[in-house]
Amino acid sequence: MRTLKKMLAICLALTLVFGLAAAETAIAPETVVLSVGEKEFTAQNLDSMAYMLYTQSVVQKYPDYETAMDYLIQQAVLQDYLVSKGYTEFTEEEKAAFRNEAQASWDGYLDNYVRYYQTENTDEERARLRTQAEEYYTSQGATLDTLIDNLEFDAAVERMESDLTGGYEPSEEEITNMFEELGALYQAQFENNVSAYEMYTRQTGYESLYVPEGYRAVLHILLEVDDGLLSAYTEAQAALEEAESAETVDEAAVTEAKAAAGKAFDAVIASRQDVIDEIYARLEKGESFQDLIAEYGTDPGMKQESYLKEGYKVHAESVIYDAAFTAGAFQEKMQKPGDVSDPVVGRFGIHILYYLDDVPGGLIMTDSIHNEIAQVLSSQKLNEAYDAAYQEWEKTLTIVRNEELVAQMAAEAEKQLQESQKTE
Repeated sequence: MRTLKKMLAICLALTLVFGLAAAETAIAPETVVLSVGEKEFTAQNLDSMAYMLYTQSVVQKYPDYETAMDYLIQQAVLQDYLVSKGYTEFTEEEKAAFRNEAQASWDGYLDNYVRYYQTENTDEERARLRTQAEEYYTSQGATLDTLIDNLEFDAAVERMESDLTGGYEPSEEEITNMFEELGALYQAQFENNVSAYEMYTRQTGYESLYVPEGYRAVLHILLEVDDGLLSAYTEAQAALEEAESAETVDEAAVTEAKAAAGKAFDAVIASRQDVIDEIYARLEKGESFQDLIAEYGTDPGMKQESYLKEGYKVHAESVIYDAAFTAGAFQEKMQKPGDVSDPVVGRFGIHILYYLDDVPGGLIMTDSIHNEIAQVLSSQKLNEAYDAAYQEWEKTLTIVRNEELVAQMAAEAEKQLQESQKTE
């Protein structure tokens, strides 16, 4: 099945480099190697497409002339259809709007170039760089006219897409069915694997359709601590963990390590005891935990509105937080929303945590997931319609491939590659 969006992206990108052949062959660049109806493509056109497909990671090697030829054919067939059906005809008002939008983009590109390279704050310097920018972008095949052409092409394709799909919009039933089908896959992967879920959602930024049960939202006040005291505590805690996990556990050594860790913990707490007492006293009087975060907290995350409103999502098996922070979120005093923890000491200082709310688990249909699934269904519908229609469009045009010349180009390119590898 052809993927219309990918093909369109290549068509638009190609307008910026069309004619920039990279491989040198004995065949003259202007030699026609392919014709689609009345549209002719030269060896240079073919090589430019092959180069573009490679730089866009559509193909794994350069040059892949067979794939490039297929794309040129698809491009020509599509453009012929757009013209024949009147999709490329625009009113003077529409053309003016395209030109204004393109002009704004063009001016933006030039201004960015000038700001990047400007070293003197003079009109002469700006004028010189603007001219240089125009020359540079033009050498790359990008001009005001190509921007206008791209806008008109986009608009023509939008018209065609609407007709192909008959204005299709996925139903709620279709969206729900796909959500449940995909959600089952997410659940199978993450239901009993919190670490995998957190790596997927927190490290990559992707949204999961399934949330493991057991998450809660917490806020916290982070108090900074003297570096020396904090280092002494983390070292004592590490020594305790090492003693407890030794191949042969020495109970006396564990007892001694626990005492040392407890002493170091007490020293950290004592260093900020006045502030800690003050915070708990104000909470007892009914002051807002959020207000106290603003006054006492030093965690930059708690300064962000989204985190302050929704909290950090923490699970008892979380792997993305300091272990002390996770333990504090689930200590005995944290039984229900509204509860406040005892102070805990972690790598970054002293935490006082607030149980904000429980996080719903299971299959969760968020607005963003709903919209993404709707887009996927729309794209599937469009690609199916385009694939079927393209077969008919192609039949209306005579396509002539000069396979012999293309094979010669490929052989010469391969020979050049082998020779360059020998010299490396």
